[in-house]
Amino acid sequence: MTQIEVPEAAAMWQSALVALRDHLPEQSFATWLRPLVPERFENNALILTAPSQFHREWIESHYVANLETILADLRGEQVRLKLQVSVSPPVAVARPAPPPPLPAAVSENQEDSHLNPRYLFENFIEGDSNSFARAACLAVADMERRCPWNPLLIYGGTGLGKTHLLQAIGNRALSRHRGKYRVLYASSERFTQDFIHSLQTRHTTDFSHRYRSIDLLLVDDVQFFAAKERTQIEFFHAFNTLYQKGKRIVLTADRPVSELADFDKRLVSRFDSGLVTNIEPPDYETRVAILLHRAEADKFPMTRDVADFLAATITSNIRELEGAYVTLTARCQLMRVPPSADLVREILKTRSGQNGHRPPAEHILTIVAEFFSISPDLLRGKSRKKEIVLPRMIAMMLMTECTSLSLKQIGSLFGGRDHSTVIHARDTIRERHAANDAEIVSILRDLRNKINPLTPASG
Repeated sequence: MTQIEVPEAAAMWQSALVALRDHLPEQSFATWLRPLVPERFENNALILTAPSQFHREWIESHYVANLETILADLRGEQVRLKLQVSVSPPVAVARPAPPPPLPAAVSENQEDSHLNPRYLFENFIEGDSNSFARAACLAVADMERRCPWNPLLIYGGTGLGKTHLLQAIGNRALSRHRGKYRVLYASSERFTQDFIHSLQTRHTTDFSHRYRSIDLLLVDDVQFFAAKERTQIEFFHAFNTLYQKGKRIVLTADRPVSELADFDKRLVSRFDSGLVTNIEPPDYETRVAILLHRAEADKFPMTRDVADFLAATITSNIRELEGAYVTLTARCQLMRVPPSADLVREILKTRSGQNGHRPPAEHILTIVAEFFSISPDLLRGKSRKKEIVLPRMIAMMLMTECTSLSLKQIGSLFGGRDHSTVIHARDTIRERHAANDAEIVSILRDLRNKINPLTPASG
């Protein structure tokens, strides 16, 4: 068997790349060919290693014939190209990467604690929108150090990472302290169902003991305790018992404490007695980082321009962003096509119900706030500063244009303003646009593209 050493195989491959490079777009060249590694040349076959099975199949379908022709020209004889997958195969493209292995203490206590081992601080992408909440959670997770606040309550919209942080606290506490502390994670629904079951089976004492004999209690979505009077009473007693013992309590909600309706005032007072912080929708840079981090973990060949397009399109919800990513990876794998902006556009049209999709008001509010580098709360607030008033008027106008909300409903989103305020904002911006105000024309064009990039912006 004739065998050429790796340096010669590498030289052959480099010559083939040089010959092919001028005939391919730079993006395709960098995405598909550059990651291939020459291993050896034997029996007139050049063996290359691809980073994933998906990558290998794509090369075999689209590039092998041309590469074999080029290699034959270089060698003066027929050359076959064989591809193999890296010895450490990546996770299947459409599935999330497995979590890093955790210390034994976590796995031994995982079932009792009801924690998901995937939720770790290490794979939580930090940005300006969540950095303070993450820092607070890290402080709580260090059980050996005194925590200056108790409870910690994190609030924010759905899909922003509250559950991830909540469970990351529990996983960190278990892994760092080797099972020394008792940790329990429960959604509000689970707490309620456990309580109902204890009443049905007459095991209320066991229920009370379970929730009052732990060191770290993590409760998700406490807003669902609303109007459940007996559940609230039971939770109040569990909360008080743990609090008086100096045990740690972390809660999440989808709204500020002041907006929790149908709650026992004593319970609201307890929630508000510690540290209350929020998580806002991730900024553009954080959204891109989340996508690239996930793609790297999955060994999925996502290019920066595709990540940019996804991040610019889905702005208010990490869960929705990751859902679009999973759909993209599945489509690429099943259809054997590379990720592209056109494919993302097609996926988003399907997910949103085709071109008739009307973006929600919160989506518009977030887009406008990001565009002007201010917080959504300032747009909702009472400030009359010029740098706030213009973005607020633009947001109102776009809501009249892009949503089915009434003028009264739009006004209520902006601190309970009257419908006449919305009319004034709408007409003012439209008049400036009709007068070809260069600033307004440019702003509206850019914002319309961001709000609904699936169709060309009008005006």
